[in-house]
Amino acid sequence: MKQSQNYVLIVGEPSGAPLATESMSQTLSCPVIAATSPTQALALAQSAPPHLVILSGDDGITWSHSIVRQLRKSIQTNSVMIVAVTGSSEPSWLPREDNPEIDGFFVEPISADVLSTLNESAITKKRCLQLV
Repeated sequence: MKQSQNYVLIVGEPSGAPLATESMSQTLSCPVIAATSPTQALALAQSAPPHLVILSGDDGITWSHSIVRQLRKSIQTNSVMIVAVTGSSEPSWLPREDNPEIDGFFVEPISADVLSTLNESAITKKRCLQLV
């Protein structure tokens, strides 16, 4: 099944209620698809690139840095925004300069307002880069 290119892809197991796909779909007014494995995420992104990818969970298991590079390379577009989310008790990412493929880092819980703003930013980025 080919997905709409106007969707949010979550990679990993969201630990906080605000990242639940059903509540996110309602908050963002667009489809939210969860991939439980990096292989599934790559397949989804290759079939139809989303406008926003949210990497959730432990980066050592769910979204290793090589998977992030593969994801960015497979979609072959800079118009997709990729962000990482981690728990507030244990931030699990390397410094920004060691993660050039990731556009931003967030700590759970993420409010509905932050999710909406992030989504709008990703949509705007995609639209602007398509005009160029």
